[in-house]
Amino acid sequence: MSVDDVRQQIEETERLIAVYRNADEVIVGTQDQIYCRRGLINRTIFTAAEIGGQIVNILERRVATMRAELEKPRAGATG
Repeated sequence: MSVDDVRQQIEETERLIAVYRNADEVIVGTQDQIYCRRGLINRTIFTAAEIGGQIVNILERRVATMRAELEKPRAGATG
């Protein structure tokens, strides 16, 4: 994954963090490869108070991991 790809992923994830922080409810579903044409199956709706904070924490950890990846020296990198 290129540096630009990682930066774009960070931006998209930060946008999602804001979305989940402001959500009233969160729909969680599973998708099975066999039934993927039918969309989400086993869908459950949670209030943001029930699950939103946990999702935000997960996304914040992802951003931290991606930022750490950007800080690592890359082979052949020339600043």
